[in-house]
Amino acid sequence: MVFTAELRRKLDQIRDYLYGGGYPDPLSNAEQLSFLFFFYMVESLDASNVRQSKSMGRPYTSIFEGNWEIRETRGKDKPADERQYIPKANLRWSKWAQAMSGETLVDFVREEVFPFFVGVGDQYGMNFMANARLAIDDPVVLSQVVVLINDLHLENQDPDTKGDLFENVLRQIKQAGELGQFRTPRHIIRRIVELVDPKIGETVYDPAAGTAGFLVAAYEHIRLKNSSPAGIEETEVESKTYQRGSGDKLSSKQWRDLQTSTFYGNDVDGKMVSLATMNLALRGLPDVRILKRNVL
Repeated sequence: MVFTAELRRKLDQIRDYLYGGGYPDPLSNAEQLSFLFFFYMVESLDASNVRQSKSMGRPYTSIFEGNWEIRETRGKDKPADERQYIPKANLRWSKWAQAMSGETLVDFVREEVFPFFVGVGDQYGMNFMANARLAIDDPVVLSQVVVLINDLHLENQDPDTKGDLFENVLRQIKQAGELGQFRTPRHIIRRIVELVDPKIGETVYDPAAGTAGFLVAAYEHIRLKNSSPAGIEETEVESKTYQRGSGDKLSSKQWRDLQTSTFYGNDVDGKMVSLATMNLALRGLPDVRILKRNVL
């Protein structure tokens, strides 16, 4: 699939709705979208992990298994019989995004969904969720943004298309002058990566990852170098055409190593960690950890 004009229109619609609804900061909006995209996608990732664990006989417990203590009693000194719980399954995007709107939606996402996923992030070392909170607290705006995200049908998009979609979000931030000091132009990133020429089996580390532009470019470079002619296609991003490879010459083990033990990064800015993590996850690299720390 490619990042179509229709997808671009839908993404622009989300941006315009946020801006018109009283949320003019593109950097904050991108971070909020990264959280909402994560909530949307983690449901299918978790379901895939459950299926794989059953087929391969490996233990795995769904993050949506069990109960979740709600805000009314969470963290309070209450007897066990007075504590209130809901099934964690109710925290799946497909449960609340389809059934709630208005103030009910804002309250549930702010008080239950965000704290739940902050806990999931702590449990699995995904520190991009640390201190995450809902900033889109206008009931009408949040309700409409959730509807528009549903309309993107991210589950039907391939990783490259989802990555290009999020790259479009980051490009809008750059145009607004919010990431000028962080975001190196794409063509310069690509040229530097070509000169470094990372190969399968090597590790790639960016100590100031920003939005993970260099790591993404290195990933695409390795895939292209390990693609047959039939596995290479022309694609257009930011009005420029370049080649993208499927990596069809990589073995299963090489793919696993590429996705889980090749790329590493840090950044001192929590917003950058969130944006970088989502940028990588949308491109099929959910296991890459970008850590929030100052390497200087």
